[in-house]
Amino acid sequence: MGRPSDARERLIEAARAVIFTHSYESVSIDELCAAAGVHKSSFYHFFASKQELVLASIEVQWQSLDATLKQTFAAHIPPPERFLRFFELTLQQQMELQQRHGQMRGCPAGNLTLELSTQNEPIRVRLQQLFQQWLAYFEQALDDARAERLIPSDIDTATTAQALLAYFEGVLLLAKGQNNPALITTLRPGVLALMHYQEKADLSLNG
Repeated sequence: MGRPSDARERLIEAARAVIFTHSYESVSIDELCAAAGVHKSSFYHFFASKQELVLASIEVQWQSLDATLKQTFAAHIPPPERFLRFFELTLQQQMELQQRHGQMRGCPAGNLTLELSTQNEPIRVRLQQLFQQWLAYFEQALDDARAERLIPSDIDTATTAQALLAYFEGVLLLAKGQNNPALITTLRPGVLALMHYQEKADLSLNG
């Protein structure tokens, strides 16, 4: 067993590794404790339930995603390029996970939403909040693109941001189902089309 002082962090990492890549319902508290290398008593010292652990894990997952979004959606990057950089990084991450585990893992937030949105209201609500925070990056990039006259001036950026995120999640789901991260490369033309952007030669996502 590991040090008691880092038991909470190891439980959170175990949840991210096990639940986010398999399913919430299929994993028991005993299995989470075994994966984390902690005693069951330590689990209940930090968390009242598996749900509470997963909510804590979602926060850590969001911190990681938020750092990626801050990097790829930085204001100095041309607006359309922000999306393509984010998708490129997603492709790299999914390919690395496939090589390591033999399978694509998909989007942790999307996976949990598909499994639990009709079964666990606290988790559904937090995931919805996460998606809203995510959408803010997309909408800001679209607002900037509109201000720079890179997309039509009458485009509804809030609705388009939702369409782009839905498209991203859908492609990731299809890629996971086929265990084929190369499908992520199809995001490039679809996203630029949804933005009504006239593509320029300096934008690229695997081509």
